[in-house]
Amino acid sequence: MNAITAPFERLDPRDLEHLLLTLEKSLAVKTRTHFFLWTQGALQGFVAHEALWCAQGELERLRLHIEPFSRAVPGERVTRQMADPVDGLLPRLADEWLRHGRRPLLLSRHGGEQTARRQLIAELARCGYDHVAAHGVREAQGEGGSFFVYAGLGHLPGARDAWLIDLLMPHLHLAWQRVRQHEDDGTTATTPVALLTRREIQVLHWVRHGKTNLEIGQILGISAPTVKNHLQNLMRKLNVANRAQAVAKSATLRLVVHSDPRPAATAPVQ
Repeated sequence: MNAITAPFERLDPRDLEHLLLTLEKSLAVKTRTHFFLWTQGALQGFVAHEALWCAQGELERLRLHIEPFSRAVPGERVTRQMADPVDGLLPRLADEWLRHGRRPLLLSRHGGEQTARRQLIAELARCGYDHVAAHGVREAQGEGGSFFVYAGLGHLPGARDAWLIDLLMPHLHLAWQRVRQHEDDGTTATTPVALLTRREIQVLHWVRHGKTNLEIGQILGISAPTVKNHLQNLMRKLNVANRAQAVAKSATLRLVVHSDPRPAATAPVQ
């Protein structure tokens, strides 16, 4: 499949209304939580994906800061394969994008003849990403460039996806730049990872997987009221009001990527 931006794609009134809302919401993005909620909310309506891998830095030299935003936080193996600075898949995708004219890049294990990219596609598939789209913005004077990988698209990407990704790219880039600038200014709150106990992280892991308090208690060998207490404590520490917000913030802060969700064999019942 050729990564060629499609000509103007006709949008119906409902699509146009959604597009306006998506662009409007992008202007309010300043923090990582805002960015997560926007990319995993409004943006999903146009480009549905499992994980959005974001990179910022010197694209020409492939010196990149890389991190994912996803409802289901990528595991350690996938994170390493995607983000390794030497031979990670994202730097290789960025290099492929640069060498082919900085046009939206569409890759799929079911996408026809892509012989030159066969190994790259196979490695993406081993990460669970059968369909991938990628695009970026080269660095301008005084600021780094951005590169984004929409991994795990729910369908074979085509011309419409390329056109939409190209259309949305400036807004995605500026939103991501604001998040990075917000952090560089030192206005981001201290990450509360160290404040969470191992048990609270275990509870958070199973909340993220949709388990009820009763089910979590059965998994961890503790009572449902105890699970509720742990959940209330971690929500207070994360400064969130409900389970959904706790899941969203845990994803942006990557609280459970490297944690062991299983109950410790010697841990006392609390």
